[in-house]
Amino acid sequence: MSFQFVTQDINGVSIHYAFDGPDDAPVITFAHALSLNARSFNPQVSEFTEDYRVLRLDLRGHGNTDVNGGPFSVEDLADDVAALLDHLHVERTHFVGSSLGAMAGFAMAFNHANRLSSLTFMASQGALPQERTKTARAGIKAMRASDATPTKTLADECEAMLERLLGDIAEADHPNTFALLREILHDTTLYGQARAYEAILEMNYDSRLSEIDVPTMILAGAQDSSTPPERMQMYKDGITGARMEVLDGAGHFPNVEQPAAFNAVLRQFLREVSP
Repeated sequence: MSFQFVTQDINGVSIHYAFDGPDDAPVITFAHALSLNARSFNPQVSEFTEDYRVLRLDLRGHGNTDVNGGPFSVEDLADDVAALLDHLHVERTHFVGSSLGAMAGFAMAFNHANRLSSLTFMASQGALPQERTKTARAGIKAMRASDATPTKTLADECEAMLERLLGDIAEADHPNTFALLREILHDTTLYGQARAYEAILEMNYDSRLSEIDVPTMILAGAQDSSTPPERMQMYKDGITGARMEVLDGAGHFPNVEQPAAFNAVLRQFLREVSP
């Protein structure tokens, strides 16, 4: 099954997105992880387009959205989503975010809650822990100081990233998963990565969890070293009525690593919160 991506000038930037499924079906918006792009939700599209209209977009600095733009904030990402919903005449959506995309989900819940039917976020956090801030700032400085062109990608870092971020899956058993992630990482630029990290460093949502008033699901990968289940438990505890599931065998990209388990958990949650 093939899906058509388009690029439109929306909210002052060029946004690359795909919108597939029955015209009258409820909408799910998928927002991808840091370093990835909308194609990382390929394992979900075929599963959900039978019953939902599926919206996927490249976030700023990733894929084909705002490739050479300037600094942005996590709130800008949420505003992009809201403006895209306006462009598509969508009043409300179930929002599913991973890592950076989930951070945009936080901002959606604070600034555009009337557009949300539910919020699912995985492998993410509302503020970068202090022990990681210094490392992140050093990484940004190195990216900015390098002589790399703005089009230099994460290709050189790809294998180390996969080893660090993936859970208990072997390439021999999941060749398509590794192929998809390599393809995406080889397209993601250091410039886009630096811009996103700068936005993340300015974000601080952990003290505002009680403000979130939409049905919420927290998903964690059992082997995620970046945002381990122990870290994500605070969001289950801090958001009224939130549910939490931990996916075995998954690291930082649960929807790609364990798509069948992820799809089943998400589908059950959407059934329970849908009117």
